[in-house]
Amino acid sequence: MNPALCFTQPAGHMSVLFAGDLMQHSPQLKAAVQSDGAYAYDTCFSYISDHFHRAHLVIINMETTFAGAPYSGYPLFCSPNELAIAARDAGINVFLTANNHILDRGPRGVKRSVALYDSIGVDHCGTSNKWLLLEHNGIRLGLLNYTYGTNGHRIPKDICLNILDTTAIACDIREVQQAGADFIVCCLHWGVEYSMKPGAEQKRLALWLKKQGTGAVIGSHPHVPQGVDITYDHNGNIEFLTAYSLGNFISNQPGPMSRAGMLLGFDLVRKNGRVQIVQPFHEWVWTWRPAGKTGKRYHVLPVSDPRLYRNLIKNQQEVSLIAATIDSLRNFMKKNAPDCKERKRYPLNERENLYFGDHPSFCPVWTQQPVSSTYHKSFPPIKDRRTGRADKSPGAAEAYSPL
Repeated sequence: MNPALCFTQPAGHMSVLFAGDLMQHSPQLKAAVQSDGAYAYDTCFSYISDHFHRAHLVIINMETTFAGAPYSGYPLFCSPNELAIAARDAGINVFLTANNHILDRGPRGVKRSVALYDSIGVDHCGTSNKWLLLEHNGIRLGLLNYTYGTNGHRIPKDICLNILDTTAIACDIREVQQAGADFIVCCLHWGVEYSMKPGAEQKRLALWLKKQGTGAVIGSHPHVPQGVDITYDHNGNIEFLTAYSLGNFISNQPGPMSRAGMLLGFDLVRKNGRVQIVQPFHEWVWTWRPAGKTGKRYHVLPVSDPRLYRNLIKNQQEVSLIAATIDSLRNFMKKNAPDCKERKRYPLNERENLYFGDHPSFCPVWTQQPVSSTYHKSFPPIKDRRTGRADKSPGAAEAYSPL
């Protein structure tokens, strides 16, 4: 656990924040390349990193691979190492790796991605790690991650990838319980792309996972937000939470609902001898793509309150589009997630959000100053901790095969 992420909290408390799909399309690659051929991504997260540094665990679906150059976007995703490093530096400390694009560059892409995550000190789940047990303030969170498939790519025998299989999931849940997990979250790559309504299969699987002993299900893959279901026990405590899809965190997908993503957070507290969810919330973010001298730039903006972005975005059509999209999503959430409160990040609203605990008032100084890059070109060599192999030339062009 990165100590820089943690505020002083009483024992028996953990704050968890989930983000949606971190994607890397070709225009994003073009926007990140520098004059010397290196890549810089830290400005993508400049406006959102303060949100991440307030949570103990920040978990995101890393929907790309890091197989080395040549880099590419859809349909075979492969990104520069700097993207993962910038995400870590922004405060994201857990990557989910079981998704339909994990085999886009074959087994080498999987192995090299895992080696990169190990080398930069980011926990990951879904491929080489079947599950994680993450502990903070005396709470042990069990985390699992599964995908419905791999876009038709064959899974090699030497690759461990968590596929949606109820027999395997039941075994994994028992292992996590036996390892001492106080609470289990299952992250699923599932559903129908661009559908804002979860399917019957999603609902059936979520109910099955509840019966198996999980406390929450967090979904990805549809690339648009879906609803949040919360059930309660006879004492009025939250018994189970399902967030069917958080949508995209950052991407180049053009539709308004694909540019709007959801952050989903909650606190885990020990109460009456067991760990449970308290005060779940959601917050809206937007992929902002302003035009720069060399083309588009990409930033993740918090957009729950227009005062957070209206002085930053000069294009009034974009301001209007954001406002209309968020209004539509609010109406959607009133019907499909009435018990998951929206978090609004602006000083005037802080008193209305006391469930976030005592913390300094949020001051959006970034609306008053330009984004400056803190990019550093050097980074540690990649070491595959499972085999001891080191790859010290991550930027070199390499031939690859999808299988």
